[in-house]
Amino acid sequence: MTKRHEYRLNDTVNSLAMGTMSRLMGLVRLGVSATLYEWFLADYTLLPITTDSAIGWVVCFVLYDLCYYFSHRYGHEWRILWAAHVVHHQSEEFNLSTALRQTSTGWLNGIFYIPLYIIGFPADMLVAVGSLNLIYQFWVHTEHVRRLGVLDYVLVTPSNHRVHHAKNPCYIDRNYGGVFILWDRLFGTFEDEREDEPCVYGITDQLASFNPVWGNLHVYLGGLKDMWHATRWQDKLLLWFRGPGFHPEGTHHAPHDWRAPKYDPPASAFVKRYAFIHFWLLVIATFVVLGFADRLSTPMVTACALVTVFGYVVNGAMLEGRRYARALEVTRLTAIAGLAWLLLGNTAPVWSGVVLAITAISAALLLFASPNRASSSPLTEGSSA
Repeated sequence: MTKRHEYRLNDTVNSLAMGTMSRLMGLVRLGVSATLYEWFLADYTLLPITTDSAIGWVVCFVLYDLCYYFSHRYGHEWRILWAAHVVHHQSEEFNLSTALRQTSTGWLNGIFYIPLYIIGFPADMLVAVGSLNLIYQFWVHTEHVRRLGVLDYVLVTPSNHRVHHAKNPCYIDRNYGGVFILWDRLFGTFEDEREDEPCVYGITDQLASFNPVWGNLHVYLGGLKDMWHATRWQDKLLLWFRGPGFHPEGTHHAPHDWRAPKYDPPASAFVKRYAFIHFWLLVIATFVVLGFADRLSTPMVTACALVTVFGYVVNGAMLEGRRYARALEVTRLTAIAGLAWLLLGNTAPVWSGVVLAITAISAALLLFASPNRASSSPLTEGSSA
C-alpha cells in the first residue's frame, strides 16, 4: 500500500454525476436488453441450463468475462462503441469515483453477449453474473494498491487496470479484461505496468469540461462532423467502425499532447462548497425520480429528469468558473420551486416547503453572499473562464 492523493473535488463530482445520470438510463437498458434477448432467443438455445446448476454458474461467470473482453476491446476499436465508453476514460484521476463514471448511451454492447443466450444461460443468471463482474471491477480503480504478485498474472488487478486507463502511447488500448487478465495474455493485448513509465490518465483528446451531457455526446458529435467533411462516401460510414484515431480524408484534427496539464480550473471556496452540497441534493433528486417514475405521468417524469440533468450541467459550469453559471443556477432553482409546488403543494405540503426553503436559501446565497460585482461574485472569484 502507498499514500497517494488522487482525488480532486471537481473531477470527483463530475465522475459521480456521470455515474448517477447513467442510472436514469441504465436500469431501463439492462431490463430491456435481458427481456428482448430472452424473448427472441428462447426457441434457439442449445442447452437447458437452469439456475440450479452450480457448474452452470461457474461456466457462465467465466464465459461472461470472455464476452466482456471482446465488448470492451471493440469499445476501444470501433468509434460507434467508443463514443459511449469514452465517458469512463475521461477522468484525469484514477480512483474509486472513476469506477462509477459510466456512460448514459451504451446501448449496443449487448450484442457481444448474444452467444451466452444461444448457449442457454437464462437471462436472470446473466444479469446476476454481469452484476458480479461489474462489482469486481470497482475495487481495481485505485493507486493505493501497487503490485499483487501472482494475482497480477491471472486477474485484473489495480496495476493491470491502471495501464488500461493510461494514455501513455505504450499503454493505450491494453488490458481489456474485466475479472481475468488471462484473456489479454491469450489474445496479445496485455501490457505490464512499468516503474519507469508512470501512468498518465485521461483521453488523448482532452475533454476539458465538467459538463456531463457534453461528456456523453462529444464523440458522437465529432463523428457526425467527420461524416459531413469526409470526401470519400465510404468513409462516412466506415469511420464508425474504425478506431477513434482514424480521421478520413477531408477532415482536420489538431495533434494532441498526451502530457498536457490536467484540466483543473480554479474555483472559489464558496463555489466548491455550493457545488458539493448541491451535487448530493441532485443525487437524492435522481433517485426520487427513479423511485416515483411509475406514479407520475410521462411528461412529468420527463420534466423532472430534465431538470435533474440540467442541475448536473449547471454544477459543472460552476466548477468550470463559467460567468453565466449563476444565471443558469437561478433558472434551475426557479424550475425546481415550480415543480415542487405542482407536485407536492397539495399532496405533501411539508416536503414542498422544505424544497422551497432550500431553493430560497440557495438563491439568496448566490445573489447576496458577496458584493454585486462580476469580478468578485462567488461564481467568478478566482476564475480564468
